[in-house]
Amino acid sequence: MYDVAVIGAGPAGLAAAISAHRNGSTVVIIEREPELGGILKQCIHDGFGILHFKKRLTGPEYAEIFIEEVLKSDVHVLTSTFLLDVRSEQGFFTLLLQNEKGIFSIHSKTIVLATGCRERTSRQVFIHGDRSAGIMTAGTAQRFVNTMGLLPFRKCVVLGSGDIGLIMARRLTIEGAKVIGVYEIKPEIAGLLRNASQCLHDFNIPLYLSHTISKVFGRNRVEKVEVVKVDRNLSFVAGSERTVECDGLLLAVGLIPENELAEKLSLQIDPTTGGPFVDQHFMTTVEGVFSCGNSLHVHDLVDYVTWTGFEAGKWASEYAKDKVKVEKRVPLKFESSLQYCVPQMLSFPLTKKVRIYFRTKSRFVNAQIAVSQAGQELVLKKFKILRPQQIEFIDVTPRFEDEPLEMSLEHVSSSDEREQPFKSLVCIVCPKGCEIELYGDASNPVFRGYSCEKGLEFAKQDIVNPKRVLCTSVLTKDSRLLPVRTDREIPLESFEKVMNRVKNIVVRKPVRRGEVIVENVENTNANLIATATLYNLCGGRTNAEARLER
Repeated sequence: MYDVAVIGAGPAGLAAAISAHRNGSTVVIIEREPELGGILKQCIHDGFGILHFKKRLTGPEYAEIFIEEVLKSDVHVLTSTFLLDVRSEQGFFTLLLQNEKGIFSIHSKTIVLATGCRERTSRQVFIHGDRSAGIMTAGTAQRFVNTMGLLPFRKCVVLGSGDIGLIMARRLTIEGAKVIGVYEIKPEIAGLLRNASQCLHDFNIPLYLSHTISKVFGRNRVEKVEVVKVDRNLSFVAGSERTVECDGLLLAVGLIPENELAEKLSLQIDPTTGGPFVDQHFMTTVEGVFSCGNSLHVHDLVDYVTWTGFEAGKWASEYAKDKVKVEKRVPLKFESSLQYCVPQMLSFPLTKKVRIYFRTKSRFVNAQIAVSQAGQELVLKKFKILRPQQIEFIDVTPRFEDEPLEMSLEHVSSSDEREQPFKSLVCIVCPKGCEIELYGDASNPVFRGYSCEKGLEFAKQDIVNPKRVLCTSVLTKDSRLLPVRTDREIPLESFEKVMNRVKNIVVRKPVRRGEVIVENVENTNANLIATATLYNLCGGRTNAEARLER
């Protein structure tokens, strides 16, 4: 009998397992893939961990830090293991599992759902035409390029401006493919502005808002697509159709929380988030079942995914110890300008501070989020800008035991009423993505919109000599790929020269994360370093599998 069974070993599942273990519980992780880390294994770009670790890490780097802690603990790890069924018994859950050793059952007092999310496909966006080769989701293309070393397109278009689509537009360009353009059906970008800046603007990839793909042509392989403008009602604009020749269509049209298991457990699902309703403990409407990460709601930052995992694991552990009692539940109320809030309800008696994650329905400037209870304002938090693409949070300590919390959006303006800047850019130093504007004389500009000195330094550097960290992969002697990056930013103009060198590198020995592969690569004053430990994440037996045999 385990105290906590964690389903999924991505960033949320790893965090939940670590948190529950730290809290003194017996923990099992059930992961259907052969290795831990979830989607982060193929996310070789940087930008992870800015909030949690205060540094920019790649996906493999971020994942390995947690994987190493799990493997050093006595958390029981079951990889390549599928959950066939789950039943609620008297005070515990029975999980029917299958792996190479056969079909077997385990018992746990609690379950933490950390199953992540999946991508929408062409069938879900109703594109007409033949089902030809060359149509794939951005995540599939990412796996092809980053872990298999295959370039699926030479000349492609991207439908949808979600973050993974923007990131793959850049990645394909770096690898030598031509990305003709990114087409977004809505009048505003779906991904983070900092990703639009460093993925599209940096590489001169066009973005077409209020456009979509209406048809695909090509019997065996994609040969061209039909692009069409849409109006404010998302209806096709007659006469705006045009064809674009290409050999691939990349889909980045949204993510859906993976919740088949939640439905099997009869959890109440929030139709807005697509994930379960939860309280401040991340416990669902079925006691003993918790949810976190992207299976709860799709996050924009992995740091938030991790934080929800830590909380879900801790409270699952406390529940297993019979230290969490639910006497009453009250829904959290919020006004119509907010898209959703998580948690959606509060369980009483209340315990300590409550963190509320939320998204707005539209863009607001100079906004204030207020949380009140029984007519009394508990907290007021100011935001320079709120965007529907970004998740924000507010911490509040309730005062009353049986009154609901109410969230409201106050004192907002829809846009800035100022003179027009002659240039604008988006800061990529941190997740805020400040929109920095330049006013006055181009030879001596006045910078506005930054929220810290690092942002100002970034803007001054970026208008003269834009620099970025180059993230890519190199071959190893057994033809597997090792993710690498430069250990500092290099000029964008150096990317092509460095990539030409990278394509001739073959790593012939085992390496550790952070090990230098090439010193001062192409005289950029930056070293090319490994961002994963070759033995753990690039094939062969994982440490988890070896330990289970002991």
